[in-house]
Amino acid sequence: MSFTNLSAQPPLYPPEAEDYAQAALELSAAAALRCERVADIQYGNTAAHRLDVYPSRNADGRASPVLVFAHGGAWTNGYKEWVGLMAPALVAAGITFVSVSYRLAPRFKWQALLDDCLSAVSWVHRNIHRYGGDPSRMALGGHSAGGHLMTLAALSAEGLNGHDIPTSSIVACFPLCAPLDIRYPDRVPGSGEERTHLNLFNDVSEAAMASPVCLLNKDVPYMLLAYASEDLPRIVKGNQTMEVELRRLRLPCETMVLPGDHFSPAISAGEPNSPWTNRLIQILHG
Repeated sequence: MSFTNLSAQPPLYPPEAEDYAQAALELSAAAALRCERVADIQYGNTAAHRLDVYPSRNADGRASPVLVFAHGGAWTNGYKEWVGLMAPALVAAGITFVSVSYRLAPRFKWQALLDDCLSAVSWVHRNIHRYGGDPSRMALGGHSAGGHLMTLAALSAEGLNGHDIPTSSIVACFPLCAPLDIRYPDRVPGSGEERTHLNLFNDVSEAAMASPVCLLNKDVPYMLLAYASEDLPRIVKGNQTMEVELRRLRLPCETMVLPGDHFSPAISAGEPNSPWTNRLIQILHG
């Protein structure tokens, strides 16, 4: 199959993301043929408010853990179909997978994107039992920008409660190659750091509020931080700062450094021997 109904988007940033996007769509299309997919479920009132459910229906009727996952794309691009490639390995391991789309910057700023992710998680919490999922054992994750947004969601007790999601139902968070500290005080004109601020914020003063590293609290779920050995420097630095803060506050966490560049872990996440995927499965079952 192929995904023929994807809306047009501006050119990807950075340009090398084009190769990732093409490979991800091809792998996800193949994955959709290998497992059950309930596509384009509306969780809000716009075309962007859609999600796909890949159920894991246990033969004995037991409800499965659930991973709600958001795509990357520098907040300005991306499709939930990019991450469908993860589904077969997770479903085979007894985990229900949900891929989420959300509104995009710069038309919508970070608060709107975060609210979309929270709304999607709320829909999952209310409805996933229909697909064999356990609403009391949910994990949030995402690649790159999606990891940033879902980590914000996982750390926001106020946001979760405001969307009627018990904080206790979020048992883990899996940001993959995600920017976890986007304050960027030394950003220079034309840089990716400046682009982030221009696209996401109405005012630079919002940077701390939008940085997961600044929002750690006693209710943080288990955090599996993961980034690539050749990742973008701002991604590496933000994850390292996040780990230092988590350990300083004695919060449960671990870190994985994966081979390749910023996009490699997102592609290899669908492979049965992916160390990141296998560790994620262990955490959700343990």
